[in-house]
Amino acid sequence: MPPLLDRPIFIIGCNRSGTTLLFRTLCAHPLLWTRYEESQHVYHRFFPIHASLGEAVPEPPPPELGDALIQQLYQEGHNKEYFKERPLLRLIPRKALQTVVNPLYKRPPIRLLEKTPANCFRIPLLAHLFPDGLFVFLVRRPEDTISSLMEGWKLGLARVVFERDSAIQDEALLSARWHYLVPPSWSEWVDRPLEEICAFQWVSSVGRAWEDLQSLCPGRVLLLRHEDAVRSPDETYQQLFEFCDIPPSRYFRNQFAALQSIAHTHGGSNPARDKWRRLHQEEIESVRPMFQALKTTFYPEE
Repeated sequence: MPPLLDRPIFIIGCNRSGTTLLFRTLCAHPLLWTRYEESQHVYHRFFPIHASLGEAVPEPPPPELGDALIQQLYQEGHNKEYFKERPLLRLIPRKALQTVVNPLYKRPPIRLLEKTPANCFRIPLLAHLFPDGLFVFLVRRPEDTISSLMEGWKLGLARVVFERDSAIQDEALLSARWHYLVPPSWSEWVDRPLEEICAFQWVSSVGRAWEDLQSLCPGRVLLLRHEDAVRSPDETYQQLFEFCDIPPSRYFRNQFAALQSIAHTHGGSNPARDKWRRLHQEEIESVRPMFQALKTTFYPEE
């Protein structure tokens, strides 16, 4: 049997770090296959949220479980842009490519593009299952990320639903109000101030992912900063395409400017420079000791 996936590309980063903009932009490339949305339900099916580990998967799974996860990611991969650079076939409706026509041209292996923020805690799993996988690690300034997380929490976005068949047995935890990714030891933070919870989410996800990527995936990691990608998108995506060995695409180039102009906020106000100061400066300054040391790893000039 041929492998189902060839050099899959995983976008790694905390929620509200610009991962959606990067993901949605890359989804427009005719070579890449994807779900066009995050894959929480796929991972939770095989690795439920744990009362102490959260969404972390610190050890390689049994072979049958790993094979089932790979199969599920392959099955849910689609490619709406597959024929966009082929003169007549490009007229096929995109919806048909994802439903009716898809089985006729989908053959393994495919180049999968995947983005699920909680994968920050699953690098050991992904490194084991995909020895040829590539990781694009996107970071954003913690002040901006934490502020955006706080806004999302207040709006009730991305609430985590703890299923009754998960590893959580405590009734209080089953009804816990929690949003975005779930780090190890998350249950100890449930009743803490919101700014502390969001700082904990940034530090836990970015710190764990960076440490695991360096130790488990040498040579397979591209570090990008969201601010650089917004300021110099052409240079950033050229670097990304070279790293991932993605060939040029006329269709992608024609869509690129329009894709970059879309603000993927998922609730809340539009992006603005130093918006965190206007919204949450006092709260974020109070938790600066939590994140400042890690920030200097990625922003040494500040």
